[in-house]
Amino acid sequence: MPRLYTATTARPDMGAPGPAARAREVVSDMVVTTPRTPAQAVRRVRCECMLDRLFYRANSAIDPAQYRAGLRFRGLWTRAARQTPLTQSYRPTTGDARGPAGGHDPVTWAVLELNEALSCLSAAQSRAVIATCGMDEPTGLRTRTLRAGLDALDIFWRRARS
Repeated sequence: MPRLYTATTARPDMGAPGPAARAREVVSDMVVTTPRTPAQAVRRVRCECMLDRLFYRANSAIDPAQYRAGLRFRGLWTRAARQTPLTQSYRPTTGDARGPAGGHDPVTWAVLELNEALSCLSAAQSRAVIATCGMDEPTGLRTRTLRAGLDALDIFWRRARS
C-alpha cells in the first residue's frame, strides 16, 4: 500500500517559484508603528512600482528629488482614482473628511492638485509622468522626457511650499 506524505511542521509559503518571483528582491526594515513601542521587523518587496525600479537599479535613471516628486504624483494619482464614499447626500462633500484645500473631500482635493501639477508640464512630459508614475508602465524610450517632467514637478511643488 502506498504511503501518503504528511508534513508534521507547517512550511512557510515562499510564493511562486518562477523566474519573476526570484527576480523580486525582498528587504527587511525596522518600523516603529506607534510612539513608545519597540521597532518591528517588516519584510517587503524592494521594487513595488516602476519608479522604485528606476531609482534602485545600479545605474539609477532618476535622482532622489525626481523620485520624491514621482512618489508624490503616484500618491495623488492613487487617491484621485478612488471612489468618493457617498451615503444619501447630494452635497459634494461627505462626512468630516476634508483635504487641505478646505471644503473638498480628499479625492476632489487630489484631482485639483493633480490638475495644477499637470498644468506645469508639456504634453509629452505629462504623458510620460502619467504612464510611469500613475499607470505603472515601463518607460521605454521616454526616460529623458520622464526625468524632465519629474524635475518640473519637483520645482512646482517646491515653489508651492514656499
